[in-house]
Amino acid sequence: MPNPTIIPKKSVQSGAVPPTLALGEIAINHADRRLYSRNPATGEIYKLAGAGEAPDRVFVFDSAGDTTYLGYLLYSDVPSTGSIYDAADWEISRTQFSADGNSSTEASATGSWNSRSSLQFS
Repeated sequence: MPNPTIIPKKSVQSGAVPPTLALGEIAINHADRRLYSRNPATGEIYKLAGAGEAPDRVFVFDSAGDTTYLGYLLYSDVPSTGSIYDAADWEISRTQFSADGNSSTEASATGSWNSRSSLQFS
């Protein structure tokens, strides 16, 4: 099975924020050195990382076979004890690629990062 190539949207215009992103898609602003994604629950475009103010959430990414996961957890939802990956408030998007790598399906769910493969995605 081929490994899919991830090609994010790009901008070199300072201050540019992508107006829309597909679920699981990312965008890079090279001028501002910022990385953006879309909240799977609300559709909000938000900064994943970059120069300037500190982000308000922690992110994690995983790829297994034809499936990729991107998740975030707000710092305010980080548990005071136990593993951060067991917290129930992760917003997780899942992208599944076809065997030929030419098409994909996307869905989102809320739950524990450690339980991502058994969550009900929609």
